[in-house]
Amino acid sequence: MEFKTLADSSIKDILAVFNLSFSDYVVPFHLSEEQLIFKINAEKIDLNLSVGAFEDGELAGFILQAEKNENGETIIYNGGTGIVPEHRGKGLVRKMYDFIIPILKKKNADVLLLEVIEGNNQAIRAYENLGFTKVRRLLCFNGNIKSGKRQSAINIRELKEFQWDKFRSFWDIEPSWQGCISVLDRIQNDLITFGAYENEKLIGYLIYNPVIRKIYQIAVDKDYRRKGVGTSLFDAVGNGQPVSFNNIDDVSENTSRFLSEKVGLTNWISQFEMKRFL
Repeated sequence: MEFKTLADSSIKDILAVFNLSFSDYVVPFHLSEEQLIFKINAEKIDLNLSVGAFEDGELAGFILQAEKNENGETIIYNGGTGIVPEHRGKGLVRKMYDFIIPILKKKNADVLLLEVIEGNNQAIRAYENLGFTKVRRLLCFNGNIKSGKRQSAINIRELKEFQWDKFRSFWDIEPSWQGCISVLDRIQNDLITFGAYENEKLIGYLIYNPVIRKIYQIAVDKDYRRKGVGTSLFDAVGNGQPVSFNNIDDVSENTSRFLSEKVGLTNWISQFEMKRFL
């Protein structure tokens, strides 16, 4: 078995192994080539930092990784680990990390970050044995938006650009990797941002991808909560519209309750965010 970065690997080869690896996953899923390219671009996946396990020149497993600098730290995010069934049980995940970590240390990386589905105990134990620890639990929601009563005093407008300084002032929690600022800035042209206004004051916002029907962020000014602002923002997306909204920190009980009781979404699965310091 040979280990090297995916810099010279084709999208078609990565896609074939990706789909085979996840065909019997805890939550099986399948990507098209277009969807994989979108994932790589959106999540800032860098094939020079990603690693593959090769048997006789054929890709047998991979770790897709991305990099960002935040608060003085260089963070390396695992955007997906996959091993084809016939090569499982050979310690390939550890061996791929053993190969790539020295490369990451030379780049002065500080933190490794990943998400793993709650209940995937084998994977959780494997990552814990590699030195990862759970840092927070993330809730994933989906379902159809139920009809809500839009407040007449709240005006919903489509925003032309992100107003991050203002948006951040509404936050209680930091978004996970897929909803973080650096990722959303890269895919802004694919997104719709709704702003909620009262008397020309921005009091809340929602960021949405209409093609894949995914909510990335929603937040409301602390002084305007429980006044129908969030309901009005979801109503702008569309009553009855099926959507997903992933990786909400479970410490935000108000958000979880709002999504289930007011919006009508279901917490269908949860994940652990795990970190390892280098």
